[in-house]
Amino acid sequence: MAVSDRERRVVQQIIREHGPILDLIAHPEVLVEIIRKWAFDLVEVPDGGLPGGVGPVNPPTSHVEGPELEDVLKAILAVGRKVDKISRRLGD
Repeated sequence: MAVSDRERRVVQQIIREHGPILDLIAHPEVLVEIIRKWAFDLVEVPDGGLPGGVGPVNPPTSHVEGPELEDVLKAILAVGRKVDKISRRLGD
């Protein structure tokens, strides 16, 4: 596997700070320190693209098709007229 320039620089910094040989049995905390300190330098820079798994956007709920207020008021008036007509017939 080819080593990039960035990875070589990180390795040189680790060698400079901890030496060329790590004794993880005697000092396991060194590995944790290395990971904490240099992990972000080894991670690839994101390309700024869309995250995976994003589906299509749903339409806004405020534009739902259905009766308008005017239609509801007309229906209420029609029902009111029918109720008046029925009550007049029953009252006679």
